[in-house]
Amino acid sequence: MWFVTDAYAQAAGATPAASSPLAQLFGGSLSFPLMMALMLGIMYMMVIRPQGQERKKLEQAINALQKGDRVLTTSGIFATVVSIDSAIAQIVDAGKKA
Repeated sequence: MWFVTDAYAQAAGATPAASSPLAQLFGGSLSFPLMMALMLGIMYMMVIRPQGQERKKLEQAINALQKGDRVLTTSGIFATVVSIDSAIAQIVDAGKKA
């Protein structure tokens, strides 16, 4: 197997591509940290931030629960809130009488 590198001619007086600001930014020593920061920013915007917003909405809905509200449990059962203590809401199956 032969190891051959390509050589490209440059016109006289032309500036090399490596002197452009983007080439220096993405081809320099800061390329890896810059790409990692960009990926973390994208992940924050697409994953972490929406999850936080959903968690806040859920907490607000839980704090707004009152006696007699109909709820859907995580197991898929429709129920009615019977009583609410400081951190516990007692529910009864919607098909049954309290």
